[in-house]
Amino acid sequence: MATGPGDIVLDSFAGSGTTGAVAHKMGRRWIMIELGEHCHTHIIPRMKRVISGEDQGGISKAVDWKGGGGFRYYKLGPSLIVKDEWENPVINPEFNAAMLAEAMCKLEGFTFDPNADIYWQQGRSSETDFIYVTTQMMTKEMLTKLSDEVGPNRSLLICCGAFRCDVSQFENLTVKKIPKAVLKKCEWGHDDYSLEICNLPRPPQPAVAAEKAGVPEPPKRPTRKFGKGKDTGPTLFDMDAINSTGGK
Repeated sequence: MATGPGDIVLDSFAGSGTTGAVAHKMGRRWIMIELGEHCHTHIIPRMKRVISGEDQGGISKAVDWKGGGGFRYYKLGPSLIVKDEWENPVINPEFNAAMLAEAMCKLEGFTFDPNADIYWQQGRSSETDFIYVTTQMMTKEMLTKLSDEVGPNRSLLICCGAFRCDVSQFENLTVKKIPKAVLKKCEWGHDDYSLEICNLPRPPQPAVAAEKAGVPEPPKRPTRKFGKGKDTGPTLFDMDAINSTGGK
């Protein structure tokens, strides 16, 4: 009711796929997400019938549905970063070299395009800008060799497990630690998002009228930032602080 042809409809609890089926028949684009096995037992078979025109239930007659279109199915992969036994962020061992390189290409905006002959060209953003992903710790000697191979007319982003030298001396190289780069991109594992909760604005009330009515001013409360070591003073949810002053 609230969409038009071509709009995107999202159903993050897809169930049996009714949202996608109706949206598809009505010319909407759609995204469905399902955590359970419904995806394989219900949604995919149903959407195949919709596309083939076999599914003539629901609004099919009203929109004269004859079939058509298609869809892509993606399975959510494992987390790229996990915590080790000391609670430090590390690369998930489930990721092999190719999976890791493809994931980092996606995060850094590169096209995954491994060169069969040049090992450090695993992806590209242009004809002269490349990405190399490795879990190794890069030393000055390794970076010097790479810098010489890249040359003055190309640039290389190196995503590695760690590095030990001043990387600013290599003008054609940019070096990032994988765990840190992923955490920055994905906001993963943070317990402080600096969420500010403020009081809702109240309608203006003349001061004189308020005094005559005997209505006390509402208490002023500081905003709160969530996370360790943050202010834990009264918040929007601390109604006792309001009620104790007679406010409503």
